[in-house]
Amino acid sequence: MIEPKEQFADVSVQRLAKVYAEALLNAAEAAQAVDAVLEEVDSLIDDVFRNDARLEALLAGAAVGRKIRQVAIEKAFANRSDKTFYKFLLVLNDHERLDLIRPIRRALHDLSDERARRLRVHAFSAVPLSQEFQDRIKAVAHDFFKLEPVLVLHVDPTLLGGLKLRIGDKVYDGTVRTRIDNLRNQLIERSSHEIQSRRDRFSSAE
Repeated sequence: MIEPKEQFADVSVQRLAKVYAEALLNAAEAAQAVDAVLEEVDSLIDDVFRNDARLEALLAGAAVGRKIRQVAIEKAFANRSDKTFYKFLLVLNDHERLDLIRPIRRALHDLSDERARRLRVHAFSAVPLSQEFQDRIKAVAHDFFKLEPVLVLHVDPTLLGGLKLRIGDKVYDGTVRTRIDNLRNQLIERSSHEIQSRRDRFSSAE
């Protein structure tokens, strides 16, 4: 999952990350390994770095030299990573740009979605959304943006019922907002109904 700190990098960092991401995506397409590369970069950040923060600090920091980082990359990834992604890590190391791996991941997903005419829609709700609501959100996104929606679900109990959608870094209003608000209101009504039903069942059981 793409984390908040990957979403709001400095503009100059975002631009540079996009250059590297485009180079990686082009190489992955040439090798017919786009899915494998996307899985590798996600696994590196979501699994490897999350379980070993010291490795991320080693690769991204300036405390050790390039040769030492290269040895660490070869030891950690040479025999377990997609070759395209492995070579890309070596290139980043040569250019002293391993610290960009997180914004590169974000840019890589954005470019991949753009080329495949996909739209990544992040849905935040207080409770897990039913399949019906997921389908409605996808329909709204498809109707307005004419792209294939990819729904990414987040459960956030602090929302206290309701629905919040994020599509890229933009805020949408007008008819789009109206239809989204309709979905949100329906979810609130359904949540309230479920809570009342539970109260009624509890009262009748006493």
